[in-house]
Amino acid sequence: MIVVASRVRVTSGNADALAERYRRRGRVVETLAGCLGVEVLRHLERPEEFVVVTRWADEAAYAAYRRPPAFREAHARIREIAGGLRVDPDERAVDRYEVLS
Repeated sequence: MIVVASRVRVTSGNADALAERYRRRGRVVETLAGCLGVEVLRHLERPEEFVVVTRWADEAAYAAYRRPPAFREAHARIREIAGGLRVDPDERAVDRYEVLS
């Protein structure tokens, strides 16, 4: 099993709108083969920072999610935020971890 943590910091736009989109997300990712769960976190002291934690059966399952159309569909509602969002490229990261225990 692997865990993927995706971190972003909104630098312009409405971080509250992004939070609401995450709260009402369609749970598309959870329907994909190999997805074992998703959590979306918002920093309590820096509300413009978000971390999305996904758990996958293996690297192949995660790689399949990253290919269109699954990845595009999972992020479609974020692109619909009025005025758009900008994220700090230096504060954007995707880290993959092997689960040892």
